[in-house]
Amino acid sequence: MLRSLMLPVVSHARALAAIACLTGALGCGSDDALLTKGNGTADAGLTDAAAKADTVAPVQDVVDAKDSTGETAQTCPGSPGCACKADKDCPGSACLPAKAGKKCSAPCNANGLCSPGHLCKSVVASDGKTYKLCVERFARLCEPCTDSMFCKTYAEQTSHCVASSGDKGAGGFFCANICDTTDQCPSGFSCAETPNFEGGPTEKHCIPQDGICPCSPLALADTAKTSCTKTAKDGSGATIGTCKGTRLCEKGGLSDCNANIPALETCNGLDDDCDAKTDEEQGCDDKDACTVDACTGKDGCTHTPLGSKCDDGNLCTTDGCDPKSGCTHVNHTDPCDDSNACTKPDACKGGVCAGEAVNCDDNNPCTDQTCKTTSGCLVVENTDPCKDSDACTTNDKCKNGKCSGAVLVNCDDKNPCTKDACLPAVGCTATADDGGACNDNNPCTEKDVCGGGSCSGAPLSCDDGSPCTLDACDKDKLCTHTAGPTGPCEDGNLCTVGDTCASGSCQPGKPTVCQDNNPCTLESCVPTSGKCNNALAAQGSPCDDGTACTFGDGCIGANCEGTAVSCDDQNPCTENTCDKTEGCKTKLLTGAICDDKLECTGDGSCKSGACVAGTAVPNGTPCSGGKTCSGVLCK
Repeated sequence: MLRSLMLPVVSHARALAAIACLTGALGCGSDDALLTKGNGTADAGLTDAAAKADTVAPVQDVVDAKDSTGETAQTCPGSPGCACKADKDCPGSACLPAKAGKKCSAPCNANGLCSPGHLCKSVVASDGKTYKLCVERFARLCEPCTDSMFCKTYAEQTSHCVASSGDKGAGGFFCANICDTTDQCPSGFSCAETPNFEGGPTEKHCIPQDGICPCSPLALADTAKTSCTKTAKDGSGATIGTCKGTRLCEKGGLSDCNANIPALETCNGLDDDCDAKTDEEQGCDDKDACTVDACTGKDGCTHTPLGSKCDDGNLCTTDGCDPKSGCTHVNHTDPCDDSNACTKPDACKGGVCAGEAVNCDDNNPCTDQTCKTTSGCLVVENTDPCKDSDACTTNDKCKNGKCSGAVLVNCDDKNPCTKDACLPAVGCTATADDGGACNDNNPCTEKDVCGGGSCSGAPLSCDDGSPCTLDACDKDKLCTHTAGPTGPCEDGNLCTVGDTCASGSCQPGKPTVCQDNNPCTLESCVPTSGKCNNALAAQGSPCDDGTACTFGDGCIGANCEGTAVSCDDQNPCTENTCDKTEGCKTKLLTGAICDDKLECTGDGSCKSGACVAGTAVPNGTPCSGGKTCSGVLCK
């Protein structure tokens, strides 16, 4: 049946494998993973990763010359090669896909071989049993598909649903076997890269050289179908859209794609350009700004006049509509009424109705003038404080619409250096009264006296005699002494030099240096003379003789002496020394002979500062206590 699809070339390695299989040198059976049941439905456990474990081989089957057909006498229904719909139609076998339609599969021969175009595979039938059956190769090749799992069979585990015609799936997707070279494909097919239905990375597949996949009897039996698309462009070459559809395998062949042809969107209630949106570019604009354009779906476009929608509610504008610009509102200057009795006369200006504010002021401080928008000016008498014409009265107050006062003004200005009086026309007056004693209430003056109508005195002296302060008098704090600028001074101690003013006081300079660098003398300076005095420290006083190789340093006379440090760590594998600066230092020895403290070994040797046991003496060598050596121990 598929003999016409076989390529005549067999690789040398493949031929050798066939001979080995025939002679029994190699095992030829194979329990392959389940791929499809007899009805062509993909097994749930199949994955491309598992399928690709099989090596893709050239299209060629090795056949036993005497007993390799895998065929038996045909008695339909139920015999190998008979048409079937499910495994139950094939006792002791399975209903598997074949180009001519689903057939009961023949068993493999005794050598595990089948007729050309078939492979011997382990198949689990619907009765739960596993059979070694001859499975037709390329049964679903070129069959329309909607996913890659549909394309996989026991014989072709690496098939995918691909766009085989080079149009990226516009014409549909079809089953194709994965390949590396064309010699792994049937006659009329080439090995080429093509995208798969699931959108993964492109791989090489066997695709028809003419790009056409006709409907096989198997495809008709499966009622196979595939998705397809139609794309259209406008006059400028821009893509309008892409519509999806379906192609079915029918008796007359693969049907045309039933997808709609994309069109520019119009107001019709349909998705014309297949972008999942309806009437988004309805084209209902009548170019008249005085109408409201709308799309009502299948009923088409409507154009409703604006009419009263152009009324802005402003009595100072004339409303209208311009077909090009839309609603218009032109200001006018006609008389109007702003419904406010506190303005007059009212008229439109700049699109607003307004008038000049009414002046209700009667120039009387003892009346309040207001204006109510509903009735106009309103005058009410008040009792507010006011000012009458007599400057010598105070607490003036309004009564019955008039201002008057009864209390005389107190003109005492509390100044002892003036004479106070009151004139009705000008009010209080004050004239100077000079020469008398007074108090200017300033603690920073003394001997106060009146002059020119005011009290003043001589400044108070606040000198504190310090060159390092600025002396002043504050009315609140009296005399103050703030820090002055820096400068030389004398602090009274002759054992300091370079004394300077700082923070308002004379700060000592640098102390006189009396150091003789002897830790066993006590240096001091006599403040009254500035001379150094060096006395011996107490005998035995702690000191530092400057070397880390002594301890317990103390003064003996004018000398600092200490007891020598012992650096011996009692380790025969270290070299101990003393450094005046760093003190005890230890060097780890390697290779020196040492005592490992074991009776049953020879001399030990030093290694990185540790004594390593020597070589064990022969077992049985006498050791202390009447014992003998066993290994390195005395037992």
